[in-house]
Amino acid sequence: MFQSGDKVRVRHGVMDTDYPDMPLGGWAGIIAEIHADGMYTVRWSRETLESIHPVFKKRCEKDGLVLDQYILGADDLEQVAGGMLNIEQPKSIITKPLSLEDQDDRIRMVFGLTSNDPLPVVDKDMLERYHQYLAKNLVFPFLAEHAVKYGAAQRVTVIGLGDSSEEPMFDEMYGVFCEARRNGQVVTIPLGLLKNVKDKSNRKLINDHSYWFNNWS
Repeated sequence: MFQSGDKVRVRHGVMDTDYPDMPLGGWAGIIAEIHADGMYTVRWSRETLESIHPVFKKRCEKDGLVLDQYILGADDLEQVAGGMLNIEQPKSIITKPLSLEDQDDRIRMVFGLTSNDPLPVVDKDMLERYHQYLAKNLVFPFLAEHAVKYGAAQRVTVIGLGDSSEEPMFDEMYGVFCEARRNGQVVTIPLGLLKNVKDKSNRKLINDHSYWFNNWS
């Protein structure tokens, strides 16, 4: 029905398959690829990309979806010569509740984000907020092991995170630090170097921090 390079527009009433609260009606572009199953890849025009609802853009970024093109069936499209865009906007945005079972969602809770928001990149401000969150939610003292570069891990008793208002207890190279007793001395250790944390709740909090720090630095 359509040829490569044809200018097309999405018919009003068509909704996004991943985000059913987001209409695609009025989005315009060109046929970039024809598939054997009667589907078409549409590459959106610059004007369409500029008009896309910001929540849709956030969701695509968060979920790793391609924003500048989309696969649609022939019944969803109509051929156009050009003209003004008439893009449908969402009538109501349904924000998916955050889940304590989802690691990304638990980290969003740290920063007061919604399910529509991507996780923030690691910087000093975000590390300070994470430090404050952990200071309120970790239960001290707790037993763990300190993974060292050479030799066996050393048993430690973690006693706190320190006061970041007096001395920063975090940096962009190692993340949040903790204070621990080891062989009668108080030492400062990055949380990411703790292993075999005995308390289950503390272990989850520390693993979440390490996951965020290692993947969004």
